[in-house]
Amino acid sequence: MELIEQSVEPRSVELGMPLARDQTIALAELCQALGDPTRLRILSSLGTACMPVGMIAQSTGLRQPTVSHHLRVLRDRGLVRPERRGTSIYYCAASEELQPTLRALGSLLNDTVRQ
Repeated sequence: MELIEQSVEPRSVELGMPLARDQTIALAELCQALGDPTRLRILSSLGTACMPVGMIAQSTGLRQPTVSHHLRVLRDRGLVRPERRGTSIYYCAASEELQPTLRALGSLLNDTVRQ
């Protein structure tokens, strides 16, 4: 029996640089805040607009105390920022990158569902 020698091209692998420990901890906390379905609904309802708690509650169908609780978590993680307008406090996405990030996560979800 004759062995046939085959030349196999090694797969090209691009290695990334690991994040620093403090970065991984901060990113994990951010992901934890994004890991709640209610908070994702609130963030997606904000879009690029700023809204008061009552309007967020109305657009999501959630109770106002529930929205306030989750907004506090999102604020503490730096994902939303409060903005006083007269006697009302409006909540806005803290970064312009938030909505594109949510869309990218949605695309990732669609890719994993198709697999």
